[in-house]
Amino acid sequence: MSLASKVAAASKANPNKGKKEYENFEIAQQLMKARRKGVDAFPSKDIESLVEMALKVVARNFDQYPQLEGVEDSNVLQSIVKLINPNYSITTTARNVDFEFYWEKKCKMLENCKKEDHGGSFK
Repeated sequence: MSLASKVAAASKANPNKGKKEYENFEIAQQLMKARRKGVDAFPSKDIESLVEMALKVVARNFDQYPQLEGVEDSNVLQSIVKLINPNYSITTTARNVDFEFYWEKKCKMLENCKKEDHGGSFK
């Protein structure tokens, strides 16, 4: 059951519980209760974090900004590269992507690509 259907079911079960001053009253209540208890309000992965959303946006727009200037954390850079579409042109990615896992994925799309023929590296 998705989060939206859980919230909808909860609001149908208690339609007159308290005055609903704003649209997402049930979600706010669940957040407040969880904050008091010191636990996650939504332990499921139904809602993406802002970091996950940002990584996806950067990966989708890699063709516009392939240098990834300003990304200094190697874990963040690796997360972005994992999300990059392997169909981008080699001229764009060769200069800007140095992660072996990306090149392995890209080479598996080709027919005769053997890393032994290229110094033990897929790139």
